Amino acid sequence: MSGTAMATTGRILWRMLEHRGIDPAPLYEEAGLDPAKLDNPQARYPGKQAILPWVLSSKLLNDPTFGLSIAQVWQPSDFHALGCAFMASSTLRDGLNRLIRYNATIYDIIGYSIVERDDRAILSYSKQQDELDEPAILEDARWAVVLDGCRRIYGADLNPLEVSFWHGEPKSGLEEFLAYFRCPLRFDEPVARMIFPVYVLDRPLPAANRELALTLDHSLSSYLAKLQHDDIVSRTKTAISNNLPSGNATIQAVAATLHMSPRNLQRKLSAEDTTYRKLVETVRQELAESYLTRENFTIAEIGYLTGFSSQAAFTRAFKRWTGLTPQYFRVAA
Repeated sequence: MSGTAMATTGRILWRMLEHRGIDPAPLYEEAGLDPAKLDNPQARYPGKQAILPWVLSSKLLNDPTFGLSIAQVWQPSDFHALGCAFMASSTLRDGLNRLIRYNATIYDIIGYSIVERDDRAILSYSKQQDELDEPAILEDARWAVVLDGCRRIYGADLNPLEVSFWHGEPKSGLEEFLAYFRCPLRFDEPVARMIFPVYVLDRPLPAANRELALTLDHSLSSYLAKLQHDDIVSRTKTAISNNLPSGNATIQAVAATLHMSPRNLQRKLSAEDTTYRKLVETVRQELAESYLTRENFTIAEIGYLTGFSSQAAFTRAFKRWTGLTPQYFRVAA
């Protein structure tokens, strides 16, 4: 998959920050994320970029328990069809299998799996990109929302047998972790996992709606197929976006990032009826327009961030794209 996150899931952290009395807008701007995308279910952020508000929040708050507060603000609709299908599942096994099958529609950098050993069901997740560096509060939030979702459909008395985390033991607030998860916790573990007794997986759930769940499954399958079809285009755009500020967004550099030859990349893009040059232009224009809506970047800085050698070259290109100068676009926006 491409290493992207559904932009609308950013609303959850936004509400978590507001719940603490913090204005989220500056953090999202510093991360280079357009808050306008938070209400667009078709928009996706590059995965690494989507993590940045969590990194900035972690540094700002310095509160190891912050991730647990997700349980107070999230709603199934934040995860669109997947969240609603999970809530309509017939059993916990049914719901967790949906999470495993369709999680990539939300955040394709993380992959879930479940295995049964004797009387234990072990849900775990792994990173699809080893270099991904997530803050501890994001890992905590992920497990907190998974458990809260399970408790919402199964019952508030559902307790795991054990939960393990990649990150180390929090320097403070361990009591809050124990109170939330209500089970033994392990830190600095090689595998992040949540263990349930097997018998809870197949108990019929009171709010099950099989017809609704199957309808949503169809929508999720279609969306997942679209993501996979568009994958090479979105992966290339993400790599271009990441490489532009360094001035090394050549097809050779981007192809190397994608672990293929430039010729192979060109062939794959041609099959999607586009070219590398077109994608570079598209990414540059999208980034430039986004940066111009924020006052914290000068025109010269935006030119640099979008890979131009000078402000004059950036201005010429922007006028070719839009018919407007960057200065006029900023005023009009």
